[in-house]
This record gives sequence, structure tokens and C-alpha cells, in this order.
Amino acid sequence: MKNNFITLLASVLFVSCNSISGESTGIITTSDQKTSMVKSHMEAYMNKDSSVAEKLFAENLELYDQFSNNQKENKTVVNPGGRQGLIEGDKFAHILFSDVKVTTDKIQTYNLNDGRIYTAFWSMWSGKGNFTGKETTLPFYVISLWEGNQIAKIWRYMDPTAFNKEVAAYEGINKSSAKVLGLAELKINKGFKKSDVEEFMVRFTKFVRETEPNTYDFGYFISADGRRVNLVEKYYTAADFVHHLNNFEQSDYSKEFMTLFTLEKVIISGDTSEELKAKAKAYGAELRTQVGGWIN
Repeated sequence: MKNNFITLLASVLFVSCNSISGESTGIITTSDQKTSMVKSHMEAYMNKDSSVAEKLFAENLELYDQFSNNQKENKTVVNPGGRQGLIEGDKFAHILFSDVKVTTDKIQTYNLNDGRIYTAFWSMWSGKGNFTGKETTLPFYVISLWEGNQIAKIWRYMDPTAFNKEVAAYEGINKSSAKVLGLAELKINKGFKKSDVEEFMVRFTKFVRETEPNTYDFGYFISADGRRVNLVEKYYTAADFVHHLNNFEQSDYSKEFMTLFTLEKVIISGDTSEELKAKAKAYGAELRTQVGGWIN
């Protein structure tokens, strides 16, 4: 286990352009003051106590969540807010989950030969969703870089899926989701058949995938008689929906779409902006706000 974790530490440092050089990593300790401080923070976190974090982390802390699609120009995006951002995130985790537990038996501090000091731990995080009711257990890995007696940088590794689902449920209860849905009922025009729709959708879907990274659901469904199609499109924000409409209108696909289909009903649901409302008028869309449930 120790060898596996040293390999993990070395890989993280390499990715961040601070790879360990030389044959030895230096001294590894498990009962030093820095290890104890990190353990104290984890225990305080479980008890909803941020007092340890206030002392442990530098005010301008750099926190990097190593999640997929959290990168820009091949570098992980730093979380906003520094130390306070981390503290607020920890508080929000307790809003989302109850009975939060983190194992604290695998913490080590690495005193490297070049003077750098890292504390790393690998643990199991668990909790019960306050809004989905689902129990979650997941591996949780953290590597921290010290500057003096405070932690200046953190790299976190975990699967955020359960957290994202709990956030969606939380937003549903509080009707605070920024996501927007486009729903429509389409009639297939005379002279066209199911195979024409399928051929068009192959090309149109590819276009949307390649030009609209924030169109995250894009489904078209045909009736049994092959004469009607309904669509369900989802966007992270109203601005993303506006981008989709501009993208669509400025492409040749808009002409093909209106030749192939007749719009019978359009509904735009969710947190619409004034710009999106203006766009909706051109399509005769009905606007609806969220009243319950959740949007994944």
C-alpha cells in the first residue's frame, strides 16, 4: 500500500511540473505534527467544525479538484475562494449529506530531499444524501503541499458523481437550478419519412456535439406512426441555450430543420434569462418555471 501511494504522489508532482527528482523521496513520517494537524482537520470536518481549517490552510490556498472536464489548456482549474472557498465547500457538504464520515488511519507526511513537504492521505468518505436519501461511500485521496506551518496547495481525487446528484436534488427542492430545458413537438412534413429524419439527426447531432459543449442532453424521439417527433434538450444555463439557438440559426441546419419539420409546440422550462425570453418569442415558445422535482 505504501509503495502504491508513493507512486501516486510522484505522479501528481510530475503532472504539476514538480516531479520528484533523485533516488530517494526523503523521510516519510506518520506521527509528526503536520500529520497530526491534517488528522485534526479531518476530525473537525466530520463534526462541522471549521476552526482547524482557519489555522491549517493559507488564506490564498490553491485547491485543485482532479475531476474530468475540470481542466483548461491542459491544466486543472483552481477552485475559487482560497481557504474560505474550501471552508464553505465543507459546510455545503454537510447541507447535502448527513452522518458524514472520513477514515483517518492512512495519513503520511513526506519530507523531500529538496525541502518540499507534503502530507497525503487516502481514505473512504461516506454519508447519506439529505435530498436523495441515498447512502454513498467513495475513495477520497488528498495531497497537500506545505509552506511553513500552513498548507498552500491541495490536490483532491474523488468521483464527484454522488455529489453532483445530491446538488441536483438540492436545487430541485430549492428551485434554484440554473439549468434550462427545451421541449418541442414536431410534425414531419409531407414527402419525408423516418429514414430522412434519422439521416438528418446523425449529421445534426454531430454538429451539436462538436460546437456546443454545454448542451448536455440532446434527445429526439419518433412516434410509432413515423409522423411526429418530440425533442428534449438540456443546457447548463440560459446563456448556453442562447448559444445553441444562435449556433443553430447561423448554420445550414436551421433551413433543413424547418424543411423537414413543422413546429407544433415549443416549451422552454427552467431559469430563463431576458435574452433567452426574447429568443423564445421567435419560436412561439411557452415559458415555464420549475415547481418541483430535479434536473439532472
